Amino acid sequence: MKPKERVLSAIEHRSTDRIPLDWWSTPETISNMSQFLSTTPDGVLESLDIDIRYIGFDINSPDFLKQQDGSFQKKDGNGLFEDVWGVKREKVTAGKGEYFELRFSPLACVDSQEEIEKYTFPDISNFDIEKDKIGLSRNYATVFTGDRMCMRTSFFKLSMYLRGFENFLLDLIANKVLAETIINRLFEFHYELTKQIFEKYSKSIDIFLMGDDFGTQTGPLIGLETFRYFFKNPLKKMIELCHKYGIKAMLHSCGSVKIFIPDLIDIGLDILNPVQHNASGMDLKELKTEFGRDICFHGAVDVQNVLPFGNKKEIEDEVKKCIQILGENGGYICAPSHNLQADIPVENIVFMYEVARNFR
Repeated sequence: MKPKERVLSAIEHRSTDRIPLDWWSTPETISNMSQFLSTTPDGVLESLDIDIRYIGFDINSPDFLKQQDGSFQKKDGNGLFEDVWGVKREKVTAGKGEYFELRFSPLACVDSQEEIEKYTFPDISNFDIEKDKIGLSRNYATVFTGDRMCMRTSFFKLSMYLRGFENFLLDLIANKVLAETIINRLFEFHYELTKQIFEKYSKSIDIFLMGDDFGTQTGPLIGLETFRYFFKNPLKKMIELCHKYGIKAMLHSCGSVKIFIPDLIDIGLDILNPVQHNASGMDLKELKTEFGRDICFHGAVDVQNVLPFGNKKEIEDEVKKCIQILGENGGYICAPSHNLQADIPVENIVFMYEVARNFR
């Protein structure tokens, strides 16, 4: 089977010649893999037989430069990086990688609906798809998304960036008008921009990826009723937009999110990522038994313990377990349970994909 056919068949729970494979990593990891395999980043994906490719945004603004992680940011004069929303971050080193840590939320001090409505959001006319990647869709299943920090369709996480983590969580309970105003404005932005992209390029897009982290390692960040009140409807409308253009909808949501899966199925979500089965309540067998007929799981191979610290036998057992459980009767795309970090030995990454490619 060709990569595109393999992925789309898996999403629709049809049989495939092998489990489809995807790649998620930090920039440092793809660089390490390029050196290890003596090839380009694209060559790494080809060497590992990855079936999916990603398309992001281009921005028509000389002030914002595309960073290594795909985000658009500019220096603010104080050593901080400012994104297109006015959110500011500091670049920090942790372990073997570099990360952007939140330092300034532009709506942190507002106390009225009017102030939020007056705040200037990015101009959608400044954004377009990465046109040089459109041809990927001929051979690979192609995912359209923004970067994970500022341009991926998000209502919960981006609200926290704009308002501040604690502020927004409190708003959801104590100041619902402010919370709704931010979410509604974000929905209008994402819906109009995504519709504009789909109208031009839907034939080059197979999957649309949204990203909101509703879970932590030990449980959900918000309750189910809060999810239903604020976030279920905007997600539903984005999924309906995808389906209108014949595109599959995928949601990235870290951690313990089992409580939300029935509602995500109810609104038509096709693919759930990253299936962190070490998080509370995310047992693979239970997820497959309860939801496997209605949704496609993406990810699951443990990046917290097995890939960075495991031996070959442990890695092999982990990959086979994920495929045997989640891949039964289709509905699974094998990938890491989050980005492959720079602390994972490249030999372990190569071996993970070797096992996944060859296991039937």
